Amino acid sequence: MIDSHCHLNFDNLANNIEQIIYNSKKNDITSILSINTNPTNFEDHLKLIKKFQGIYISYGLHPCEVHSYDQLSILEFEKYCDLPTVVGIGETGIDLYHNKNLLNEQIKSFKLHIEASIKFNLPLIIHQRNSELELINILKDYSDINLKVVFHCFSGSSRLLEFCFDNKFYISLSGIITFKNADNLRGIIKNYPLDLVLIETDSPYLSPVPMRGKINEPSFIKYTAEYLSNFYNIELSEFIKITDNNFFKLFNKTKRDNLLK
Repeated sequence: MIDSHCHLNFDNLANNIEQIIYNSKKNDITSILSINTNPTNFEDHLKLIKKFQGIYISYGLHPCEVHSYDQLSILEFEKYCDLPTVVGIGETGIDLYHNKNLLNEQIKSFKLHIEASIKFNLPLIIHQRNSELELINILKDYSDINLKVVFHCFSGSSRLLEFCFDNKFYISLSGIITFKNADNLRGIIKNYPLDLVLIETDSPYLSPVPMRGKINEPSFIKYTAEYLSNFYNIELSEFIKITDNNFFKLFNKTKRDNLLK
C-alpha cells in the first residue's frame, strides 16, 4: 500500500518519526509521499525523510500559507524540482474557507505552481476548499496542455468530479470516506474510474474509522484501503494493486523497487 499524501514534518509525526516508519512497514506500507506546505521549512522536511528509503516529497506553498505576494519569491522551483526525491508540485490550490481575504494572492500562487508543474513535468497536488469554480476556471485556461493533476483529499461536488473525469485528473480519497456522515461523498465518487483513484491519510489529520480521535499516521492507510475495497466490492489485494499502479503512473519519478525502510 502507498500513502500518497501525508505531512511527516508536522510535529506530532516528526517527533516520533522512527515509530511512524516502523508502524508503516508493519502494516505493509511500501511508499510514502510527504507533502510540503511552506518553502521556508522545505530543507528541514527534506532532511527528516532523507535517512529513509521509499519516502518522497513535494515542493510548494499551501494556499492557507499564502499571506502576501512577497512570499512567492521564496518559491525556488529551479533549485529543488530536479532532486530525485521531489516528485510533485504543491500542495497548492485555493482555500476560501480559511483564507478567503487573499484570493488574488492565492490565484497568483496557484498559477505559479501550474507553470512549475508544466516546466518540470511534475504532477500538481491540488487543495480545494470552497473554491471549485475558481479552480475550474483557472484550470480551463490550461486545457490544451494535458496537465498531470491530483485533487487530494477529494470531497468535492459532482460538478468538480465531472470536470476531473473530463480532464483525466486523479482524485485521492482519505479517511473522510469512512466517516458516517460521508454518504453524499460516497454517492458522488462511487462510479469514478478506479484507474484514476489514489488513497491517502492526510496525516496527522482525518484518521479513518476505526481510528477516529487518534493522531493519524501513514500506517492507518490500511483502514481506508480496506473500507474502499469493500465499497467497490473488489478484493483488497486488487484494490491495492490498482491504487499503487495509479501512484507510480502519476508520480512517475517514483520507483517501484524503492521500498520503505
